[in-house]
Amino acid sequence: MTKAVRYPAEWEDQKATWLAFPHNEQNWYGERGVKIRKFYIDLIRTISDFQPVNLLVPSKKFLTDAEMEMLQSPGFPVTLLNIKTDDIWIRDYGPFFVKQGKRTIVSETQFNAWGAKFPPWKNDNQIPARIMKATGYGKGASVPFIFEGGAIEVNGDGLGITTLDCLVGKNRNKPEDMSKIIKAICEMLGLKSLLILPHGLNGDHTDGHIDNVARFIAKDKVVIAWDKGMKSKNAQVLSEAKYLIETWLKAFYAKNAVVETLPLPPQRKLSDGQILPASYMNFIFVNGGLIYPKYKCKNDAVAQKFFEKAFPDRIVIGIDSRTVIEEGGSLHCMSKHESR
Repeated sequence: MTKAVRYPAEWEDQKATWLAFPHNEQNWYGERGVKIRKFYIDLIRTISDFQPVNLLVPSKKFLTDAEMEMLQSPGFPVTLLNIKTDDIWIRDYGPFFVKQGKRTIVSETQFNAWGAKFPPWKNDNQIPARIMKATGYGKGASVPFIFEGGAIEVNGDGLGITTLDCLVGKNRNKPEDMSKIIKAICEMLGLKSLLILPHGLNGDHTDGHIDNVARFIAKDKVVIAWDKGMKSKNAQVLSEAKYLIETWLKAFYAKNAVVETLPLPPQRKLSDGQILPASYMNFIFVNGGLIYPKYKCKNDAVAQKFFEKAFPDRIVIGIDSRTVIEEGGSLHCMSKHESR
């Protein structure tokens, strides 16, 4: 009989954080390239104060001597792995580090750059297999459907949340395969219930990843992004999501179920008018800490206060993420946790 599997909650003890260093010159060039490299070095140094970092690079000579020196901090080790990627969003194409008893196994879904929007993705879709080889972990489930890591949020107690457009849609999966997709994801992660929200944030070109909408902060508690703007397209979406999450969570945890809200930062736009999905939901857990994205606005202080109150035993750090949000993602999107 196959042992049951469990996908741990992100606040549980972690072995490492995985990152993929930016190298695509079509995305990161000139001053933007300089800014993103500095952003990554600063982020790696911050994470390595709490736990080890495994960093994917196209070659081990890719980092400059100065960058390498900056990574030799007195904290936890930063390990470079010569594994080429197409893009930085390892949350989405990276492996699911699933527990089977005390054993870690590597499970995977298929990746095609969010419905074939941003080619190429051949290297990214091979990352789970390459990481499995590098780590020596056993092989877990290989789900034959398109699905990204940022599209699922779990509580470590058998519950998960996702959004409809990340399951089926143009250049993704067929609607008639919905039941098969849900079954495969639940079996891969050991879920007993998967809540499917109808929509994600406005402007999110991932088709509405849950890690910009709502996150578990305890097995029976969720925080959801919030927008009171009467003319905002997000206000109704988030209000409906809050109702659905509350109703669903109470079915499992009764009066202990709690859904809190945290205001979105002001909507950001590029010069061409493209809306950016800036959200404080894109925070990450590290051992003894929590790191959240800042956008240099008044709601940054609200987010800091919320996280400090929610996690009094963790060090809460905000990182200016305006550079990376211009590519449509933030801290959670660009990192992958590996539970111990």
